[in-house]
Amino acid sequence: MGWKTSMVLIENRYGFNDETALLKALGKANYEFDKEVLFEECLYPNDESINIGYHNNTLIICDDYQITQHAIELSDGLNLSPPETALVSIFPHAEILSVSCHSVSNFHGYALIRRGLKTRLKMAVDGECIAHGEPFQEELEIYKNSYEEDGIRYWKDENYPDEPFTEDAYMEDFTFGVAKRLLGVNLDTVEGFELMQHVKFKKYKDPNAKPKELPNFAMRTLEEEEKHNKRTKWLKYLLYALLFLAIAYAKSCLRNS
Repeated sequence: MGWKTSMVLIENRYGFNDETALLKALGKANYEFDKEVLFEECLYPNDESINIGYHNNTLIICDDYQITQHAIELSDGLNLSPPETALVSIFPHAEILSVSCHSVSNFHGYALIRRGLKTRLKMAVDGECIAHGEPFQEELEIYKNSYEEDGIRYWKDENYPDEPFTEDAYMEDFTFGVAKRLLGVNLDTVEGFELMQHVKFKKYKDPNAKPKELPNFAMRTLEEEEKHNKRTKWLKYLLYALLFLAIAYAKSCLRNS
């Protein structure tokens, strides 16, 4: 399955549920409630929404990469990004775990905050990996089956021992193995699928957001289409002529050999 996922998981031992205050802290005070959606629907909403749900004493924000991009991809090492700083102001003693992945670019990454300090940041994409801080338990469970060579982690493939995997190939293992730390469930399992079918989220959106513009595919006029067809026809004839000359030359070479 090609996963595209972005979420922030916040340890919620004291039952925080002031979503208005949360949106305000994140600079989304103008966002308004839109509708209820299932967990699976907001993992990758692609609508610049903020989706908030609760499970396993964890507050879950599916953010459409709005928070996680700053927490992971644009992060200055282990320094807190502005959205993370805002979350720490509300949850100063909680664990805050940002997780994201995108199968198209073979990307996955995560950042862990403990009691206001970012203790771990890692991202992997197309064979390269950037990491700060010490790995935590859920990571170590995956790393224990790897080996290191020239500073790069590899995992052996039993069927092709001479073609080991690099870290980015373990996108789902890391993304959902790490998220299980607070969710209590690996989403890339049958149990996780059932969870995504039942947990409901509240979707908040900017009521004044402009709809995304679709590409403008302009159609050719009849005159332009006629010119295009003529060019295509002559190019086709030219290719045929070149092919004929190549065949004739090859036959000549064979006769003379």
